[in-house]
Amino acid sequence: MSFKSFIAALVLVGSAAHAADFKAAYVDIQRAVQEVDEGKAAKTRLQALADSKQKAFDKEKAALQAEVDAYTKQKATMDDKVASAKEMELQKKTYEFAQKAEKLRTELAESERKELGSIFPKLETLLGQIAQREGLTMVFDRSSSGLAWAPPSLDLTNKLIRMYNQQYKSAGGGAKKDK
Repeated sequence: MSFKSFIAALVLVGSAAHAADFKAAYVDIQRAVQEVDEGKAAKTRLQALADSKQKAFDKEKAALQAEVDAYTKQKATMDDKVASAKEMELQKKTYEFAQKAEKLRTELAESERKELGSIFPKLETLLGQIAQREGLTMVFDRSSSGLAWAPPSLDLTNKLIRMYNQQYKSAGGGAKKDK
């Protein structure tokens, strides 16, 4: 929500506030995703995946660097045509390696989106329940609403995390809903 949208929403709510009491709170959705049990388990899985991919990546990087170092040492003794061909080969390998690095970043970001994506709708549902129970007119997301300051007493994040962990018990890394 942009700052202008935020102000427009406040103006609309301000006029409605005359008819009913306006009550707002905020939540840090990003922090909630990181701190719910399901989010912590997902982060652990994601870190293990990233670590294993990083090891293979580092090994390939070291091999390429060794090849570049060997070429640099031998370049002076090489025929110009051979040196030029080797240099072009190393440039191609360096470019391909950079593409692999970008692909790895993209894959890890997609894995994170998949792992954490299922948590957001559940948080939103629970947040709606909290807001209705407490008679809130609006709940803002601290990280995306432009909210610069609000008293800590209006922060629902810890309440949301506790409610999530009670309702969605983690079993073997997957979430199950208690009834």
